[in-house]
Parts: sequence; C-alpha cells; structure tokens
Amino acid sequence: MDGEYQKGPDQRTVKEPEDSFVPTPMQVAQSLRRFAEPPLRAAYHVAREVVLYPRAQRILRAYEAHYQEARRVYASKGHTMKQALTQVLVRAFSADKPDALLTLPDRYGPCVERIRRYAQAQLERSACCWLFPKPPTGPFPEAVRDIPAVREGAVIAVQLKDWLSVEGLDELCDIVLPQLEANVYGTHLIVDKVYVYRNLVSRAKEQVSWTWHYDNHPPGITKLMVYLTDVTEQTGPFEYLRSARTKEALYRTPTPLSGYGRISPSRLQRYLAEGYESCRVTGPCGTLLFFDENVVHKANVAKSGVRDAVVLQIRPATFRPERYIDSRWTGSFQHRDFNADPYDTVPRLKEGMLSG
Repeated sequence: MDGEYQKGPDQRTVKEPEDSFVPTPMQVAQSLRRFAEPPLRAAYHVAREVVLYPRAQRILRAYEAHYQEARRVYASKGHTMKQALTQVLVRAFSADKPDALLTLPDRYGPCVERIRRYAQAQLERSACCWLFPKPPTGPFPEAVRDIPAVREGAVIAVQLKDWLSVEGLDELCDIVLPQLEANVYGTHLIVDKVYVYRNLVSRAKEQVSWTWHYDNHPPGITKLMVYLTDVTEQTGPFEYLRSARTKEALYRTPTPLSGYGRISPSRLQRYLAEGYESCRVTGPCGTLLFFDENVVHKANVAKSGVRDAVVLQIRPATFRPERYIDSRWTGSFQHRDFNADPYDTVPRLKEGMLSG
C-alpha cells in the first residue's frame, strides 16, 4: 500500500485459521437458545463465551495487526499521530468551545443544518424508515406520526433506510475526519456505518441499545454522534458511566463475538457502589460526541419531544479513500456491526435481515 487514493477497499484477506469449524455466533445462539430460559440465562452466556473465546482472541490480534499496518501506511506519507487512540473515551464538542483535539469551523453549523433539515423530512415519512420495535401489523399510513403503534407509544425509534442520500454527510466527514486521522488515529479512516434516527416519546420497555451495555467491538472502532435537535434530560440524551472522582468513562475490555455486552442491574449497582456515576450528555443542535464503543453507555427513551441524531461508526483503513462514505464499505442498521476480518470492508447483511 502506498497511501494514495484507492478506487476501492483493500482486497487483502486474512488467512482462515485451521480451526475454521468454530461456529458462528448465530449458530451457537440457535443451538443454545432453547435452554436459555431466565433461570439458565447466565449459564447460557458462560457457555457461549467459552465456545467463542478463541475466535474473539484471533479477531483482536487481526485488528491490532491491521491497525499497525494502517499506521505504517499513514506515516509513509509524512503524517504523525499526536494522541494515542486509547486516550479518547468520551469527548463532547461544540462550535463555541475550541478544543485541541477537534475544532469545528464556521461551516460546521450550516452543514449540520443541512443534515437536520433532510433528516427531519425523511424521518416523518413511513416509507423512508424502519420502526423499532417493529409493529406487528402494516401497511402503515404515510406519516410516521399517524402509525397506531407510534401514537400508542409502542415505538422507541424511527430509523432512516437510505443513509447514502443524506445531504451534508460528506461535508461533515471532510470537516471532522481529517482531524481525527491526524490527532487521534494516525491512520486513514473510513465510515463503516451511518445511522440516522429519531428517538420518540415512548412507553415501551427499554431494550437493546436503550439498556446499559458496551458494544464489545474490536479496539479502533469508534463513533461520532451529532445531535440534530436540542437535547435535554427529557428528550433521550446519550448517557454513560464515569468515575465520580476522575470523570473518566468506564471502559470494558472487549471480546468480540464472545461474552455478553449487556450490563445487568446487579452489575450496575456494583459499579455505582465502586464510585462510578452516570452522566447524561445534553446540548444544543450540533453538539458532537466522539466516543469509544466499549465504554459503558446507553440511549434513553424520550419522555417529551424527540431527539434526532446522526451517528458515524468509523475505523482505520490501510488505504486512502476518495470519499469517507461509500457503499463499498459503508453500511447501516441492516448490516452486521463489524466484520471479523478487518480487511473485509464490505457491508454484510445481518442474518435473517430482509431488505426493503
């Protein structure tokens, strides 16, 4: 790799290990789920971790080797890294507060406004969105607000289907990502996922991302979240655990595709007893969060109003992309969170995911 612009992702692949018969997480889950009634759920997760732990360690080694190669490619063009990636846990930025890590220039505000207007219009049209949790019946009225399940408070979030057409995202990447390449990663970057969604006022039970968790992804995969509305305590802010003394976010060491990323109520209470506290990030439209996915965090269900946001999942690349967002390596809600092979940048559909 020479670090010049590439017309596509790095096609090099990692050699399959000799013990490639190790089952996929879906296969293990299908075989064990029938035994995973509530009294046995803990045993189920222990068994799953034992089976998948060797695979997790291979993934971690592969991602570390990939990161080091990406650093060499970046450095070969005279770039230098100013800060170690592991030092960035959760950081919040705004245009009126200069920061050595990331500066938001004057054009940042108009860029966010373009994204906000486009997202707002699309998130109000049922044909453009997925609903979470998915209502049991359809078809739906044209306006999301008129869908019975939404009016009844049974839907937590509205998720935009077409992430590639969002106006302003390329400019947002051009503003932010070169700074993160130089100041944080010391590598070229690609946007691995784009998530555009709206948190609704809901009475639904908190679940998946709306419960305490860490993403359990390989190191180097991080997220940028931009608030597209003013966010208060009542509109579903991002929340994370941090030390009450040092204010440093609580980080969990990942075991990708192994272990269990959800934080049980009893474990949460232990963290609180050990001196950790929750921190909700509120702020005006345009507030930008940069966070490691393996800090303990959660979304919140809105109690009044809505919260619109765009989230970019980013990762190192061993090539210099022409565009940070590209269908060849950028996915969204319907794609797997990450690929086990770090050189495989193609978005892969989740098992059982239906398109359309």
